[in-house]
Amino acid sequence: MTSSQVMITRVPHSILRSRIDSGFYAPEHLERERRLRQLGVVRPAIGETASLVTDGTHKTPNYVENGVPFLSATNISDSALTFADHRFVSRAEFLQLRAWNCAPLPNDVVVAKSGSIGNAAVVPSHAPEFAVFESVAIVRCDRFDPYYLATFLNSRIGQQEIKRQTKGAVIRHLHLEDLREVEVPEFSKEAQCYIGDKVRQAERLSERARRLEAEFRSAATVAIPSSSLMAGKTSRVVTGELGRNLNPGAYTPNRRAVRAAIRGAGGRTLDTLADVESPTTDNYPATAPYLGLDAIDSATCGLKPSTAGAEAVAGTARLLREGPALSRLRPYLNKVTYIPPTLAGGIGSTELLLVRPKAGVDGWFLYGVLKLKSSVRQLNPVATGSTHPRVDREDVLDLLVPWRDEHEALGAKLRAAQACYLASAALTATATTLVEHIIDVRMTEAELVAAQKAIEAGDRSADREILKALVQGDIPDAKPVIPNVDALYALLDGPEGPDA
Repeated sequence: MTSSQVMITRVPHSILRSRIDSGFYAPEHLERERRLRQLGVVRPAIGETASLVTDGTHKTPNYVENGVPFLSATNISDSALTFADHRFVSRAEFLQLRAWNCAPLPNDVVVAKSGSIGNAAVVPSHAPEFAVFESVAIVRCDRFDPYYLATFLNSRIGQQEIKRQTKGAVIRHLHLEDLREVEVPEFSKEAQCYIGDKVRQAERLSERARRLEAEFRSAATVAIPSSSLMAGKTSRVVTGELGRNLNPGAYTPNRRAVRAAIRGAGGRTLDTLADVESPTTDNYPATAPYLGLDAIDSATCGLKPSTAGAEAVAGTARLLREGPALSRLRPYLNKVTYIPPTLAGGIGSTELLLVRPKAGVDGWFLYGVLKLKSSVRQLNPVATGSTHPRVDREDVLDLLVPWRDEHEALGAKLRAAQACYLASAALTATATTLVEHIIDVRMTEAELVAAQKAIEAGDRSADREILKALVQGDIPDAKPVIPNVDALYALLDGPEGPDA
């Protein structure tokens, strides 16, 4: 007979709360609470400070084809709201939902109650009106800077506090009463503003990037027939149209119509503009930058690279080079990106194919046209494989893509857009790192207050020193959160108008 160990924690009466379940008083939670008490700051619960803590509608609405956006928890990620892959409700139903407080207002904080529980974002002033499902909680709190509040909830400490408040033995749940009990350190207004401004700056950069991408699409896109009008599955093809590819998918009415439209607008086949390569390596350090398919945004040129060690990469990997790259796996996911110079020499998924522009062809422009829906609609039909459909090098080289004589100027828009996205992600990481450093006593609140007051007086020197000192994690030789502070300032000081 074996004996099992039982862990018993003696909890002082003074720190008992309304919860009496043992998991709530696990040693790691008590230690975090002790460190927060030592900071000497007030830690009010969200429910004590918010004028509104509610959630979206519990009733499934009547969806319409086009109307007012209706979001769920899946639309909250990376400290931001994403208006993609959502449904719509009618204007009349939206007005009813708004009357029921199921429609957040600008500066409200929205929190995911399911999926990635605890993900938080602020509703920006430029966001369209929208309503939310019950998987999203809405917090309206004038006592905190909303961007600071969302940053704390997204930080390591905030996520641990939310995890502590969730319930459920197998599947964890975050209920409104749990969210109301989450305690938030109430730093001074200046410190909150300093942290919140990093996310506000990130938001502005992301908005600029989206505008630049829209400008590129407007200039480069060729009008193609709607896929809904091309429902046929068979075609009669003349002998002269047949090429090396006898895959029936290459000759569907949908694909042929897309190619005819691009050809008629002066488009070119990719093999006249570039080559496709697939170099590999099995020799790389754990610190090598790594780009998996999940790190590539399907809708934008944003990237979220990791490292070989963090992703436990082993064996053969793609050797990255600067330039356009696309995934041969499941082309409908549109995993197309541009490998920036900072990732060149790193590694990536072997599913990536690298596009090498020929002399005189702008690589950023090629990335942009490969990302267009017209390219996806050509690659999808020729992908082979029932569960893991893939395209090959020849399929990619056979693509017809739009061409513009001003390709370099258009490509420059996307280069600027990716720089904005990367800087935006770094600023968001900076905000959460600042929260964690104060709580971990690696930085003082007074330092942030001094930096904020200096910024308000037009002096960035203290801000510069803080940004230069922040690194990613505690490992030796950790990389800075902001790789180039001067480049960041140049972006933040850049033009905001339509020609930016």
